[in-house]
Amino acid sequence: MNQAPLFSSAGELANLVVNSNLIDVAWANIPKIQIGQAAFPCSVEPMDYSPIPNRTIVVFASSPNCTQYPLPEGGDLVQSSLFQFLCPKECPSVSINRAALDLFTSLESQLHGLKTKLNEREGQLIITGHSLGGSVAALFTLYLLDSMDKKSKCRPICITFGSPLIGDFGLQHSQWNSFFLHVVSNKDPVPGLFLPSSRSPSTSSHSQTSVYKPFGTYLLCSELGCACFDDPDLILKILTVASSEVSGELQVVDYGEILRNLKNKAIWKGPQLAGERSGNPFSDEIVMELKTIGIDTAKQNIDISGMEKEARSLTKNTKASDAKKLNNIKKAMAQLEWYKKKAEDEKKGYYDCFRNEEKTRHVKVQGLMAELTTYWEDMVAEAERKPQKEGKSFRTGWLFAGTTYRRMVEPLDIADFYKGGDGRDYINSKRSQHYKLLEQWYKEAAKPPTREDLDSKKKKVSVLLTEDSCFWAHVEEAILSCQSLTNANSTTEQRESSWGNLVMFGEYVMEQIENCAVSPEIFLSGSSFMTWWGEYKAYIHNFRNFYSSRLVEYMKRGSYNQYG
Repeated sequence: MNQAPLFSSAGELANLVVNSNLIDVAWANIPKIQIGQAAFPCSVEPMDYSPIPNRTIVVFASSPNCTQYPLPEGGDLVQSSLFQFLCPKECPSVSINRAALDLFTSLESQLHGLKTKLNEREGQLIITGHSLGGSVAALFTLYLLDSMDKKSKCRPICITFGSPLIGDFGLQHSQWNSFFLHVVSNKDPVPGLFLPSSRSPSTSSHSQTSVYKPFGTYLLCSELGCACFDDPDLILKILTVASSEVSGELQVVDYGEILRNLKNKAIWKGPQLAGERSGNPFSDEIVMELKTIGIDTAKQNIDISGMEKEARSLTKNTKASDAKKLNNIKKAMAQLEWYKKKAEDEKKGYYDCFRNEEKTRHVKVQGLMAELTTYWEDMVAEAERKPQKEGKSFRTGWLFAGTTYRRMVEPLDIADFYKGGDGRDYINSKRSQHYKLLEQWYKEAAKPPTREDLDSKKKKVSVLLTEDSCFWAHVEEAILSCQSLTNANSTTEQRESSWGNLVMFGEYVMEQIENCAVSPEIFLSGSSFMTWWGEYKAYIHNFRNFYSSRLVEYMKRGSYNQYG
């Protein structure tokens, strides 16, 4: 996850979240359900609501006593086969809080049925819970996300209130961190239960509690205001400090009252700090945000300069890394564009130049392709990890660049696939998922072309890239179909299938030409397309002399010479 500056927008983001009404919706039913819960420690019951069309709310309500008694098993962490899917390459294991896991396991059959039902729904899905109920809600959300198809129309967001940490460092690698929002009051002792400096239950050992780590975004609240953070190390420091200031007695915190209080407060306009300012805007901002969430930096003797240094370092390193990657990608694309231009100057098509390239130049271009593909696979994967709306907004900024990359690089992958003569059906057997998603997102974002758009394309067609990045795969398959027609070993059924494919291909090509969607390079004398046309024309002349189509007439008249 790319990290933004740790403090520059914490307050603004928090106010945006609070005023979105999403948190109110998540909290609204929790108190009602808790009243009816059994009065014994740590029972959790899931409730499924659909208060309005296209909105589903799943509430994990814990008994009121969950926050008044030590949790069973304390802070023990255990591994579970149920959550092995969370283990990325960087972290071979993920450990979960035993109490939360035991409750989740006890509900497994019920939750399996709920998961099946939710996977069939559309619209907004909110999963929420309070205290240990929030821990089980988070586990269920992870369980649900793992089962969801990427095309699911009902992606969840999990909002917890006053929940303890549920796992170790492995959770920070979860691809679904952005699906979680944890609301925490500075007066609530439960979120700090498993921190080594807080009043952890006596059954917990420091070796166990010291490895708990937060994941997701945290909305930290106090009577003064709130702030959002998603850096796990910073969140851990703040929770540790906050838990040391909470009174020793476990108590119920009214999050409904906290939310009402936050909504009534004016949005913070700037660093209106009590006392003298340091003269360092960055430090002042850190102090301001910490005071907003109820942490007295002077009383706690917090190392503000150390936090500032860490925040600046993270921001600087992230920006430098992103800038370097972007610069390298621009260079790689520029070199590919130069390669394409050189192929055109030599009267060779970009596709066929690479397909028939000598090994030395071929290897160099492959290096550029590999660098670009790695970058765009990562970008697509990051967009996929985000919730639908967030992912759509995230990819909008770079979709044009991603489309250009797809149209430049995928034809070269196709050339590699068919170069040896053994390739068959690239689109269904070999095409990378990131190409499919880039094409899908482009089509979703594209607007129907107007007459003015088509006129503009006609004027610029000579410099346009072929729009369908799989055009050359269709050409290669058409060549194979021609070969099948003239192969003495082909059956009648195979010849009929090949002829049908060629008819459809002709219609496809003519549609591309009429929409100015192909580059004029396809008509260069040595191109694979013209090779296909030569074979196709010969077959028609010898075996189907009376056959005609729009493309056949277009090519026979030589109209392609005026294209572009």
